[in-house]
Amino acid sequence: VGARATAEAMTAATLWRELAPTSSEALQTTAVLLVSAARYDDAAALFQQQIRQAADPLEELQRTQRILARAPDRAAALDLLTRVAAPYRDDPKIGADVRLVLAGGAHAAGQSPRAIAEARAALAQRPDFERAALIAAQLMARPDGNDDPKGRAQATELLAGFVERNPKAQDARLTYARLLVADGNYEAARRQFAQTLAQDEANLDALYALGVLSLDRPALRADARRFFERYVTLVEKAPASAPPRDPDPAYLNLARLAEDERKYAEALGWLDRIDGGEQYLAARQRKALVLGKMKRVDEARRLLADTPTESDAERQQLLLTEGQLLREAGRHKEALGLLEGALKTSPDDTALLYDAALIAEKLDRTELMETYLRRAMKLKPDEAHAFNALGYSLADRNQRLQEAYELIAHALKLSPDDAFIQDSMGWVYFRMGNLAKAREYLEKAWTARPHAEVGAHFGEALWVLGERDKARAVWREAQAIEPDNETLQSTLKRLQVRL
Repeated sequence: VGARATAEAMTAATLWRELAPTSSEALQTTAVLLVSAARYDDAAALFQQQIRQAADPLEELQRTQRILARAPDRAAALDLLTRVAAPYRDDPKIGADVRLVLAGGAHAAGQSPRAIAEARAALAQRPDFERAALIAAQLMARPDGNDDPKGRAQATELLAGFVERNPKAQDARLTYARLLVADGNYEAARRQFAQTLAQDEANLDALYALGVLSLDRPALRADARRFFERYVTLVEKAPASAPPRDPDPAYLNLARLAEDERKYAEALGWLDRIDGGEQYLAARQRKALVLGKMKRVDEARRLLADTPTESDAERQQLLLTEGQLLREAGRHKEALGLLEGALKTSPDDTALLYDAALIAEKLDRTELMETYLRRAMKLKPDEAHAFNALGYSLADRNQRLQEAYELIAHALKLSPDDAFIQDSMGWVYFRMGNLAKAREYLEKAWTARPHAEVGAHFGEALWVLGERDKARAVWREAQAIEPDNETLQSTLKRLQVRL
């Protein structure tokens, strides 16, 4: 076998079986060689013999499935697996598990419908079989390794029914909740995670997910903090024998909550806990931006300069963060100079072009902004951000509204679930005088992503429509999210509204 001399290997294995007729290892080796030689009918008899002789037929079937997954003819391998599994499929003790073995074989053979059917058959045999429910849902949602919206809807329905019948099935409930998140059904997902936590107050998956789902809702910020702090405490105090968990993502989120509450010293404290690992670069970037908000811009720039990097991509991230730092400090000319210097060596870098365009607009250099954005569009026509940015800029300045609409419509086609592009579409409709459409898109954007600027736009549309109490409520929530947001403050001043 090591020399890939298949014929000689078969001769040796045959002699081995003659000399040691009761050796399971000899039997197994011969069966594997027959499969590699595409002699599936001959191999079937040997696999059947192995399974009959095994102390645990299910374990032997599982091992057989793993062997056949590497066969050159996957369809023939699945046919062989089906034959050797046939006597056990309806066994009252192991039949459901055998169906899952067949599901694995069908999936390995690229036969997704058959794999799903076998997993569902396993669940039908044992309605409380959580592993069958999870495998069936996974195969439905990603039948060929790619997301399938229709299949995901079927998987969601299957798990909804399963957890209703089996309320203590935590893994199934967590998977169901994650599917709800994937569909943007955040409130329903929150309920499922909360139910998991009610059954197990130390469930780390539920704690972290509830923290993330509460981050963007001002009314739930206290809950988000509580969930993340509980998560961190449990991770830090976990025994050495427990599966390892990385607390760094939770530290980042706690820093974000503190930053949003203007507790900058606390935010720095959380960020300083991250001293390496995957989140280190993100923590350094966030720390620099927090220092910027504390008016310590030069210190923040030194921090970025001293941050070690391992690639051009990481160096670019730090450069873009420095540009953002200068922009947020109102040092727009310096920010633009920094990015234009980088563009001299990387003129086709769309991230640099995009950020330089945003700064050019702040300096009222709208022609330069448009030049940069159109270059980014040309370089990456399948990315939505540049199209949206130019369309929004035109709409916000109440210029070339038809062109602005077309740009935003194209961006929305490229990224239909992006709340900020939905906001842009609502805003261009508002500028064009279509208040009904403006309200529709702005409300959708605000519901999906409650951001202060989105709230400013949605509130203004409601105000003009005469829904002034609701407008005030939206503006108050937007103000709680980001009190100093420039768009929100200018909107309230222009409309002479006091909250």
